Amino acid sequence: MTTSVLGTYLSAYRKLIVTESLDENNVTISFPFHLAGSHRIEITVTTISKERCILSDAGRTLGEIEDAGHSLTPQIKERLEKLANLSGVRIVRDHLLLESTYKHLGVSIQKYLEMSKMIGDVYLVHRQRADAGDDLLSQVRNVFDSTRILYRQRQKLHGQIEDHQIDLLVAPNGHPGLALNVVSGQNTHALAQIWYGKCDDIRRAEENNNIKIALIYDVRFDQWSSKSKAWLAAKADVILPGDGLNELPERIATQGVINTAKPRRPRV
Repeated sequence: MTTSVLGTYLSAYRKLIVTESLDENNVTISFPFHLAGSHRIEITVTTISKERCILSDAGRTLGEIEDAGHSLTPQIKERLEKLANLSGVRIVRDHLLLESTYKHLGVSIQKYLEMSKMIGDVYLVHRQRADAGDDLLSQVRNVFDSTRILYRQRQKLHGQIEDHQIDLLVAPNGHPGLALNVVSGQNTHALAQIWYGKCDDIRRAEENNNIKIALIYDVRFDQWSSKSKAWLAAKADVILPGDGLNELPERIATQGVINTAKPRRPRV
């Protein structure tokens, strides 16, 4: 049974691999593995002697990172080089390079595939999730707009120790104000602890005594454990999952925040 399953898989996998001979010394292999940008990973194998060759991605991996909006600063390149060096891969003029003997070419290709995908996905997945966080914030704005809640975007609140970026700020006006942030990203437990500290610092500043805090946590990519949610709830006045925004107006109304901009009728 095991032999049959493995044989079937390897047969299918072989058909998914595409090769192209560029000249007598260079062959490009396209693998059925994709970076987060949805492009297949391609490796060019170049003969440098009878026994040795060099594997290269022709700059495609770092090119995709730049296309995704990341600037390849010296600091980022230094981090990438440290990551690549774990598998013996070098970065030369934005190319990922790995020297190998033909005897060990199979193992070298596998190491190169894993490293290329790891480097690309570290930045491309992060970018996609950041964009997804912006999408969730847009949904929150739609809720505020539909209920005529007046707010300002991308404001800063002074904490006791430092300033904190706030996604949406409803200023206090005879009623409590509201500082709302979307919490989205990897490692939800660490994020929860970070926001516990941020909320605590905001609360310790006397000027924020009349500001309520609301946190919307993104549930589309990662699970939030009961402990992670407890960290958020310990300091925020309102916490809601991103798929529960229909409850947002009622929840902030219970905190005394004005949830409508309707003018009062004049007395006759």
